[in-house]
Amino acid sequence: MIDVPADLNSVLRRWNPAGLDGIARAARVTPRGVHITGIAGSGVSALRTQLERSAGDALEHSPDVASAAAVVFVLDAAAPIGRRALAELTPALESTAVAVVVNKIDVHREWRSVARVVASSIAELVPRAVDVSFWATSAALAERSRIAVDPDVRRELYEESGIEELAAFVVSASAQSIDVARRRKFHASVHAAAAGARHEIVNKARAVTSASSTAGLRAERARLTDRRDRERAERTATLRSRLQLARAESIHDINEETRGFASRARESIATAARSESKHLSSHLIEQLAQGRERVDSRLTVRMRAIADDLELGVDIPAHEDLPAESVEPAARTKGVEDRVMVVVGASAGVGLGRIAVSPLSTVPALDLVILPMSLLVGALSAWWLVRSRALIADRAHLRTWSADAAASAKSSWEQAALARVLAVESVFVPASSESVRSSLRTAESDLERVEAELRSAAERRAGVLAACDRDLAALDRGVEKFPIAHSGGTVGIFRASKHIDGFGVMKEDRSVR
Repeated sequence: MIDVPADLNSVLRRWNPAGLDGIARAARVTPRGVHITGIAGSGVSALRTQLERSAGDALEHSPDVASAAAVVFVLDAAAPIGRRALAELTPALESTAVAVVVNKIDVHREWRSVARVVASSIAELVPRAVDVSFWATSAALAERSRIAVDPDVRRELYEESGIEELAAFVVSASAQSIDVARRRKFHASVHAAAAGARHEIVNKARAVTSASSTAGLRAERARLTDRRDRERAERTATLRSRLQLARAESIHDINEETRGFASRARESIATAARSESKHLSSHLIEQLAQGRERVDSRLTVRMRAIADDLELGVDIPAHEDLPAESVEPAARTKGVEDRVMVVVGASAGVGLGRIAVSPLSTVPALDLVILPMSLLVGALSAWWLVRSRALIADRAHLRTWSADAAASAKSSWEQAALARVLAVESVFVPASSESVRSSLRTAESDLERVEAELRSAAERRAGVLAACDRDLAALDRGVEKFPIAHSGGTVGIFRASKHIDGFGVMKEDRSVR
């Protein structure tokens, strides 16, 4: 046996160190005996017993395939071998003389078809099989021959069982040259180790060339490119839409505040006494000032939310101090209605006084007080009517003033809100543009980094593929020095001189290939 070349040894050490261990074991092994195995239920034990009886002491057993000079693999004549069983048999086929035994031919008529299928599978899936032969046997016929009384029948059944020829082959195969068997196993171990290394190399090449290895980088590059292309338009559109929304919401707040002020003012004026009406205007002016503060604070909150959402590190412009929305109402000018009310009140009072003191006119002694009393009651009635008329006029004057104040306040608030939104926009737009530029610079930097990583990955991939090609070439050169001597494929030979079909009818069939 020749030593493993240094370049092949190096490739195997990198890619398949377990294969090197297998080569070392194969170099130390001394093939002897026969290893009998097979598919469960195919009659392995019965066939082993018959071979031992036929070969006697000449049959030497081996515990495993690695140390065996020959292998007997038993399968049932009713069904072909499966891919899993064939995969387990492959190491033996590639390193050892194998006798594939189709057992139970006495009860299965289609055993030839099964044998042909198995032979075809081995030829297709195990092209490096070194020495494969097929044998048709029946352990049951051999056992039956031993209890037959007639010597001719005994001999005929034993010949028909195929055990004698199989035993002779097994003894001959197990006694073959140890050097030949050892060389076969050594070369087979080299080829198996090379095949394992080749599998790992191909998997590595596929891994580095697959799209999944750089899928994350390509996805990040697409995301950064899209971000770079859409950042400016999206941020500008977002800022414009948010400012428009803030403007509309502020106008809505102004309408709500002025509507609420008008409603509260009507209720306050309607329930205010004459003494309260003198100071009611000041209270209403304070309410207008509070409403203006609420509107401005809500606008400030909206502006701050826009700045935070768009990451604009700028200060919100403060609102300008506007003049008071309204001033104290002017004093009400007394008109002809007040003077008419004095006359009406006096006449009504006199009439009421006369009615009130009319019961006293029946008493002559009270004639002197009737006139003064009627005048007093009339004066009081006139005074009350005049004051009531003045209170009603003052309330009407306040209502008119409050409506004018609300309208004036609404106009000034809208003007101030729109002016502030414009001021904020003049600050936000440059800040947004600067933020966009900063974001684009970051995106460009990240994009350059991703591109560099992709180029580096491509270079690494090219280097790995080149190394894989060199290792594959080394494998091809190395295994050429370890040829596997085989007979050009699977050899299918059935050495039964006769066989019995499923109906027990004896038929002649000397050699079927």
